[in-house]
Amino acid sequence: MFKNISIGVLQMPKFKIITFDGGGVRGALTAVLLKRLQHVFPQLLKTTDFFAGTSTGSFIALGLAYGLSPEQLVKLYSKENCKFIFTPPHLEVFRPKYDNTHLKETLLQVFPENMRLKELIGHRVLVPSFAVTGTIGGPWRPVFYNNFPNSPTQNETVIDVALSSSAAPVYFPSHNKHIDGGVFANNPSTAAIALSVDKEAGNQKLDEVVLLSLGTGYCPLAIKADTTHWGAFEWALYPTPPLPILSVLFDGVVEADSYFSSRILGDHYFRLNPLLLTSVGLDEYEKISQLIELAEEVDLKPVIHWIKNNWF
Repeated sequence: MFKNISIGVLQMPKFKIITFDGGGVRGALTAVLLKRLQHVFPQLLKTTDFFAGTSTGSFIALGLAYGLSPEQLVKLYSKENCKFIFTPPHLEVFRPKYDNTHLKETLLQVFPENMRLKELIGHRVLVPSFAVTGTIGGPWRPVFYNNFPNSPTQNETVIDVALSSSAAPVYFPSHNKHIDGGVFANNPSTAAIALSVDKEAGNQKLDEVVLLSLGTGYCPLAIKADTTHWGAFEWALYPTPPLPILSVLFDGVVEADSYFSSRILGDHYFRLNPLLLTSVGLDEYEKISQLIELAEEVDLKPVIHWIKNNWF
């Protein structure tokens, strides 16, 4: 048990960011980790300038920017809610596995339906998504939803942004021609750094940026079969890991972002992403209790030490 830590004297101004990975139901682990850190540092979230989240991480980032507590976010990831979101599954191959109707209903329990990004005035927020069709029929492109002044996306509703960022191919239908931001930024850390120093957005000095990156847990995966002659069928449907092309994409961009961010920020970057004992799929709500138990047992000493030395 860690004692509540109060910080008396603030040091030089810093631009503080917390980012949240994608990972479906594994967002439950992230929410519990955040709750534990907030217990140790009661001012942690209030002193955060910028939240960024992809897919399930967008729910957390948007929730914190709206003013939800970590305890409320943990409830959002209850087994009951996740089961509701991921049922019933469709067995047909030529349609998404789930509708997003239940997901939208769950999000509407915590977010006003017509609230826009520009109304989240307490913190800056970033949510990546990917437009499969550009404006006026243009080419596909990454989209960085944010509420920085003069942002072209600040009038988008929080609900639409969350549904767009979490529209994982195969699992959910695209939303307004947008799919899961995890296809290019499942860990949004590098995007958050870029927006922070962008003169038309955060306009911060790089050496004043401090970033805490919270993952959804990782389970080392590998394709043990010989992939030399694999075609579309094998890359899409080989059983271990399930949907291997998606697993490679999502895990690969997470690791790449972590590498780039750590090289850019050095000691001003910390990554907390616990090892999972078993693989947990995006929709495996049956494993919520395991995720919560793991999150409660993770050793927080390294991240607590880092926060004490770099945050306040």
